[in-house]
Amino acid sequence: MSTLSKAQLARLAQQLQQLWQQASELDRQPAAGKPQHWFDSALFSVHSPYLADYVAQSQRHLAHLTEQGQQLSAAARQRLTERLQQQIEALLRAFVNSPVRQKHAKTLKQRSKAVVQQLSASSQQLYQQLSDYQQFESRLQDMLRLAAQDQSQEGTTKQLQLQARLGRCRRAIDEVEQQIQQLESGKS
Repeated sequence: MSTLSKAQLARLAQQLQQLWQQASELDRQPAAGKPQHWFDSALFSVHSPYLADYVAQSQRHLAHLTEQGQQLSAAARQRLTERLQQQIEALLRAFVNSPVRQKHAKTLKQRSKAVVQQLSASSQQLYQQLSDYQQFESRLQDMLRLAAQDQSQEGTTKQLQLQARLGRCRRAIDEVEQQIQQLESGKS
């Protein structure tokens, strides 16, 4: 089963750390008319005149995704990853004139997108594997029906071999179904 790459999450954490440093620097600069809160409340639960508070919230989301990601349901991981990606994009827009933003914006966006794609790929791979196993099970059952028509010793041996393969195939199907159930229920 595919899981989130620790390297991808580490890169996102590094990017957020750089954004936090920039935000802290901007927040220390006196500026008349700082916004009461920087972003829409649908995107951030923080309502602060300090940009660093918004970056800190994104860092907490990333930490939660990193530490608890396997315990969350696939849908919850997907929503949290998408929310994190939207927050990072909003933060990057807040640094439009920052040279660091220009340097890292494209990379950060690509990495965020890769995490989202990896989450959906994990469940897609399991469903594809289940489908492949079920097709193989169907072919084995057809082969078994044909072998049952042969009443010779070779036919009996072939039936026993096919029964063994069918049993292994069904165990594999059960394992994949359990993995899908765990992924959907949020268990690791």
